[in-house]
Amino acid sequence: MNIKKLVLALSCASLMAVVQAADTDRHYPAPSTVSEQMAALVNAPAPALWYSDPKTLQDWEQMAGSYAKAAGEAASKTAADRGVKVESSKLAGVPVFTLTPKKIDENKKDKVIFYIHGGGYVLGHGISGITEAIPMAAQNHYKVISVDYRMAPQHDPKTFEIFQKIVEQYGEEDNPFAAYKEVVKQYGAENIAVFGTSTGGAMTLILGLQAHTEGRQMMPAALIAGTPWADLDKIGDSYVVNEGVDNVLGTYDHLIRAAAQVYANGHDLKDPLISPVYASDSILKDFPPTLLVSGTRDLFLSNTVRMHTRLLANRAPAELIVYEAVSHAQYYFDTNAPETRQHYQFLDDFLARVWKQK
Repeated sequence: MNIKKLVLALSCASLMAVVQAADTDRHYPAPSTVSEQMAALVNAPAPALWYSDPKTLQDWEQMAGSYAKAAGEAASKTAADRGVKVESSKLAGVPVFTLTPKKIDENKKDKVIFYIHGGGYVLGHGISGITEAIPMAAQNHYKVISVDYRMAPQHDPKTFEIFQKIVEQYGEEDNPFAAYKEVVKQYGAENIAVFGTSTGGAMTLILGLQAHTEGRQMMPAALIAGTPWADLDKIGDSYVVNEGVDNVLGTYDHLIRAAAQVYANGHDLKDPLISPVYASDSILKDFPPTLLVSGTRDLFLSNTVRMHTRLLANRAPAELIVYEAVSHAQYYFDTNAPETRQHYQFLDDFLARVWKQK
């Protein structure tokens, strides 16, 4: 994805916001250990978006709409440029996008990637949410199903408790897990890997929790949780040491805090269905192979490390990649960067190992 388009997407979304400048005293230049393309990302100024403080529903809607327009246009162009066919439909009443590459490898024709986008539970609706999924299809030659789940705060987060209470209260049509169950019917859980970054990384882990409650036959073959928002509270070392260093998120204290509040809506932030790092040992010990990804400058590095430690403590098969100099999710921002191509190769290699063992 063109970095200029990404920056535009992030910047346009924040025009309505009250903006606080990033702490430039903590914005360090890119080290010599990264490529020229990655250095451009690392050296870029922090976008105003994550320093915004939306107060009203109108503020949230304007921000989300601006982001969706800019990021959606960029995602559509990237998919077309890379030969990925994007089709919209519904599974169990849930909107999804199916991404089909020009070529699907023979050993992957019975496999599918179930993708959950990020965006702090408030950004990324519609086609704007498929950006990270495009290279999984284009480079790794998988079919990808991306779920277009409902955003807070336009919808009461109580209706958005992703994997459990929503079905009881509001029906299957608002529940991403319902879409997942439809994919299980088509492919079998053993042929599905679940994948997402940031909020999508947390939701990937939460899906593992919910799948466990329905029985092992529902557990996907693998989970890939990129820099997961595993604890919605401001807990962890990297919230302090990487504040202002991370030139994507910047700080917890503005949009991230606001998003946590409107999403949780008074719920206990230590509820594992909100913050999966607090999941019980009895569930985590049964987790499938899980790959976690972060970067040395990532504000969510501690979220990622803490989640990895919880899995290892329960002897779950977990792997961790921490990329040099990378801020939050920067590892997929520019598909021309060698680090990004290598990242998707690592994902492909991980999945190949998982399915070879089955």
